[in-house]
Amino acid sequence: MDKIDYNALYWKSKSVQRNAENKELKKRIKELTNSRDGWKEKYKVKRDVADLLKKEIELLKKKTEDILKQIIE
Repeated sequence: MDKIDYNALYWKSKSVQRNAENKELKKRIKELTNSRDGWKEKYKVKRDVADLLKKEIELLKKKTEDILKQIIE
């Protein structure tokens, strides 16, 4: 009769299960990283647009103040 090594089968099944779990976790990490990078990029674009608009508002304020000064004088 052949002798079955149950201990080896047990650890082999644990290894297969652990490898499958690691594969899923790596996939999830990749998804989260891509998601985070996408949100970060959107934030940076919106921040840059907000900064440009803020600068434009400041320029418009200065121009209107100059115009008002010229009108008053």
